[in-house]
Amino acid sequence: MLAGLLCVALAATAAPASASQLPPEHSVTETSPAGPAPTIPEPAESAPVSPESQEPQQSEPAQTPGQLPDLAPETAPESAAPTPAAPEVNAPSSSPAVPEPAESEVADPSALTEEELAEIIGILGAKMGQGLERLEETRDPQSPGGGEIAERLDAEDKLIISGLADPELATDPSAAAVPGGGSPGAAAQSSAGAAAPASVPLAAPALHTADAPSVSLAATWQPSGLQGMDVSSHQTAVNWNRAWNQGARFAYVKATEATSYKNPLFSSQYNGASSVGMLRGAYHFAIPNVSSGAAQANYFVNNGGGWSADGNTLPPLLDIEYNPYPSLGNTCYNMSAGQMVSWIRDFSQTVSARTGRLPMIYTTTDWWRTCTGNSSAFAAQPLHIAAYNTTGPGALPNGWSRYTLWQYSSTGPFEGDSNVYQGSVDQLRSFARQSSVGRPGQLYYRSNPAKGLEYGNASDQYLTCDWNGDGVATPAAFRNGTWYIRDSLTGTATVREVRYGDPGDQPICGDWDGNGRDTIGVFRNGMVYLKNSVTSGAADGVFAFGAPGDTAIVGDWDGDGYDTLGVGRPEGVAQRFYLTNSNIRPGVAGSFLFGNAGDTPVSGDWNNDRFTTVGVKRGNYWYLTNSNIRPTASSSFQFGNAGDRPLTGRWDRGTGTSVGVAR
Repeated sequence: MLAGLLCVALAATAAPASASQLPPEHSVTETSPAGPAPTIPEPAESAPVSPESQEPQQSEPAQTPGQLPDLAPETAPESAAPTPAAPEVNAPSSSPAVPEPAESEVADPSALTEEELAEIIGILGAKMGQGLERLEETRDPQSPGGGEIAERLDAEDKLIISGLADPELATDPSAAAVPGGGSPGAAAQSSAGAAAPASVPLAAPALHTADAPSVSLAATWQPSGLQGMDVSSHQTAVNWNRAWNQGARFAYVKATEATSYKNPLFSSQYNGASSVGMLRGAYHFAIPNVSSGAAQANYFVNNGGGWSADGNTLPPLLDIEYNPYPSLGNTCYNMSAGQMVSWIRDFSQTVSARTGRLPMIYTTTDWWRTCTGNSSAFAAQPLHIAAYNTTGPGALPNGWSRYTLWQYSSTGPFEGDSNVYQGSVDQLRSFARQSSVGRPGQLYYRSNPAKGLEYGNASDQYLTCDWNGDGVATPAAFRNGTWYIRDSLTGTATVREVRYGDPGDQPICGDWDGNGRDTIGVFRNGMVYLKNSVTSGAADGVFAFGAPGDTAIVGDWDGDGYDTLGVGRPEGVAQRFYLTNSNIRPGVAGSFLFGNAGDTPVSGDWNNDRFTTVGVKRGNYWYLTNSNIRPTASSSFQFGNAGDRPLTGRWDRGTGTSVGVAR
């Protein structure tokens, strides 16, 4: 049976799809039915992906070239380093005990009416950094401290007196003071959750590292850099002139929360920042278990979350952090890592489609590791990191080697929270209008000698493929639906520019039709759109495989000369791989565990035997297997830095697949 993608002759009258707007469904022969991409069912037994005779082969001893120098253009010096243990490849033998829900916990937050949700959110809603503040004061991101309660009661009072808030939603002071009950609208939560049946199982409480809280800062300390701030309805009378005189040059203002809350002070705060000359932007506080990412993104954009390339408007900002509402579940909103990643992708892609700009992501490293499995799926989006100390933000979430903004204090010097940008006002304006992303991307290839290339923008998504069929993979940068493809690993080269896909898509490439040349494709929320040429226009094949939040990988799993799809998906503490041997009827040909949930999946023909197998990148360590039947780590080594994004390809003709990184 022909396993690869057949060239499908489209009717001459069919209008080619604009590359920036690939159709959600496309009629081609023998593709999967259109509609929402189903989650891949786990097969009863893992089917072999390649012939039974393909046994794991002995790999060369693990090598440890060490970390690449930060931004060094050409070399990767070696240094001795211990070889880590092999990755965990087995799922837990049993699930942890699931606690019964608390008496006031809502059984199904997504079933709440807007009125019920408004009662839980209350007059002020949550604010950026609220969970981190609570961790500092009470060691519990769902329990408020005395300072927060006093601020909340005072702000609610002022908004009620001004006619901007419904007194029925006011916090009951006695309920707010009860430990563990400190969410907005605490008095109303018991009525919203009283009907929750005690027998409904919920996820176990999320655990957070003991070092997540840190000492609060003095109100006058500022790190070096361009100062800024963020505010919400918790700050009822911001003195913008004073903030400007203190050095603030940008501000983020809360616009919305979930799909039922609008900041009543948004317009005055947003315009107040602009009136003194600050750059300003809007942020959305996510409650991901009450509605879809798309629904909350649309609500945000419709109520202040827009963007324009005027040099004064900062990109839309997604605030995704500790759940402040105990009635809505644990600090991860009772969602799995895969569900959380899928929700963030849904929100991001919708904002991008509506505004033309991917949102910046605000979070803490602790929350991200706990609630997304330390996903690296959003490295193309700017990072706003929160960490309250005087030494720096510390370790960043997986996928990011740099941050754009650092929220360093909730206690001053500015009203609300204090932030810093490592650059000048002109650089921030350039970032705001997206005319530049600040610095070029750096690509490094593991070869002898090591090779490097400065190419594209650091925020681009990179991949390498054999575009001209000469046996050597060369890079492409994918940026907001446009491909920039070159036919040389290093030095100068002609760059082809091709429009295909949408912002937020995962770019993929492979030899879909078996002709020896790789071509382009995109993976979007469990749907795959493939081209048999490196051109714009309609897709040559469309099918469903995987689910939103998966990481797409490509390979010739059965050695027949045709590249097909695979996906990696966090499953508990492990990484689950699903592979298909057909781009026409893409059923699951193999499924197995390899690596940990927070690893980044990769694929390649590591031992040059014509069979593609999988691997993972974890920090700056790589673990590769030579078998998709009995996947154990055949080789492990260090290459790159922890925040680098992985590349794989044949850097020299006639060799097996090697690795590289994009920084």
